[in-house]
Amino acid sequence: MSAESEGRLSRENAVDLTFSEQYNGPDPLLDAARALSHENGLAPVSQTTAATLTLLARLLSPVAAVEVGTGAGTSTLALLRGMPNAGILTSIDTNSTAQSAARDLTDMAGIRRSRLRLMSGRAEDVLQRLAPGAYDMVFVDSEPTNLERMVEPALRLLDTHGLLVIHQTLLKGGVADPVDRSPRTQAARGLLNRLAGQERLERVLLPVGQGLLMLQKSLR
Repeated sequence: MSAESEGRLSRENAVDLTFSEQYNGPDPLLDAARALSHENGLAPVSQTTAATLTLLARLLSPVAAVEVGTGAGTSTLALLRGMPNAGILTSIDTNSTAQSAARDLTDMAGIRRSRLRLMSGRAEDVLQRLAPGAYDMVFVDSEPTNLERMVEPALRLLDTHGLLVIHQTLLKGGVADPVDRSPRTQAARGLLNRLAGQERLERVLLPVGQGLLMLQKSLR
């Protein structure tokens, strides 16, 4: 592909992403949480990513789910909106101040407090304390350099038909760009390459937001 063709494709993709964000929004509560995230140096999920998480949760109907990376609550609220009324989300983060903002957000959304269990600590440590095979869905939103060591602990938590969703796996074209050799891009690229060779996992990679990788244990 010529440089001119690549440039045109990049512009077209940018236009599509902008249109999708506008089409899938606005959402006053999520917009407020997103603004708060930016003010505190956090990276919230995009509107389209949030809508995708809500739809996935609605389709899966998880009674128990786990989120790594509470932030200010954008993905937290998106997941809870899609989960059944009896569903409980366990959300993990090291930033207790941001978690308080997430709690306020879900309160404003009218979600019962008992449906959100906030746990503070390093994800790798907290995941090991949760019951294996007890969760229907796990969403991981962490820096790509941390993802590698979270995959196995996250998969351990899933029941037979459970779904693992990993954010920040494409990095807005960074992973697909061979010139990009930054540590976070190489980490995401390495993770994708390693998982591609595992027959025990079914996988789908979607160019949504920063990239969503969905994994499920193979039943074949």
